[in-house]
Amino acid sequence: MKSEDKPASAGDERHIVKSVARTLEILEFFDEVRQPVNVITVSLALGYPQSSTSALLRSMVAMGYLKFDRVQRTYVPTDRVPLLGCWLNPTLFAEASLPRLLHAINERSGQLVLLAARNGDHAQYIQVLDPNHAVNHHIRLGTKRPLATSGVGKALLSAHDDSEVKRIFHRINAYRREDMEAIRIPELLSSLADVRRKGYFVSIDQVVQGSGLIAMLMPTECTDRPLAIGIGAPSDTIISRESELVQIMREEMRRFFGEYMHEPKEPRAANRNAFGGRKMQVALPSKDRGPYVSIWNEAHSG
Repeated sequence: MKSEDKPASAGDERHIVKSVARTLEILEFFDEVRQPVNVITVSLALGYPQSSTSALLRSMVAMGYLKFDRVQRTYVPTDRVPLLGCWLNPTLFAEASLPRLLHAINERSGQLVLLAARNGDHAQYIQVLDPNHAVNHHIRLGTKRPLATSGVGKALLSAHDDSEVKRIFHRINAYRREDMEAIRIPELLSSLADVRRKGYFVSIDQVVQGSGLIAMLMPTECTDRPLAIGIGAPSDTIISRESELVQIMREEMRRFFGEYMHEPKEPRAANRNAFGGRKMQVALPSKDRGPYVSIWNEAHSG
């Protein structure tokens, strides 16, 4: 596996608790394979020792996040997994709007579809759909790409104004490794202006030779942080079908999130968060919502 294709946990491991990372990577692995698997399959796929993999899976069964089939000796997630985040951002997830959008684009285009968000100085793939194996290399859930030199990265950066982009990359340039070339900020700003004008970015042979990507920003008014959708395909497919694929993405976004697709307006600072998305609106916990309510109330009192 190439370094740029490593999952998120392969980043700065000084700040990662190994057992936590492995638990979450197991859930991400299930999201990729979408079928019951045994211990050996998980161990080989993720490169974990079989003994610790077995212990993790048994623990997740005990906590109700996985179900174990004693006959087939396989594990599969339970409905407790999707229910964990069902309270987050109802605009995106009410009636499964965002997952349905991704599937609709995938079905109409016949190509790989991914969803990306910013994670520090990178764009990270948080959903990948490639049932037809449209690209000739495996893109793993959690993969990170550089913000300034990837299609999804530029789409995400287009949600920020130029002053914020300058601040980000002055810092990145100042702390880059000696063997890394500095980002040319004026060229980046010019590229982002083009993304904002066109509404999308086309990347050809930029990360993987022979592969391309069309990336488009989700309407920021319906997200808590900028999200970008990408269609990945062989470079010649991206070149020959650019207009068609862009139209598919726009039509499906309009179908699912049309009320948020309007001429951009400068949002009030009070309604935006540090990532450029709108501040998340969630229901405050009530007295009958479980054992953590008293802790929450104590932390937020006064």
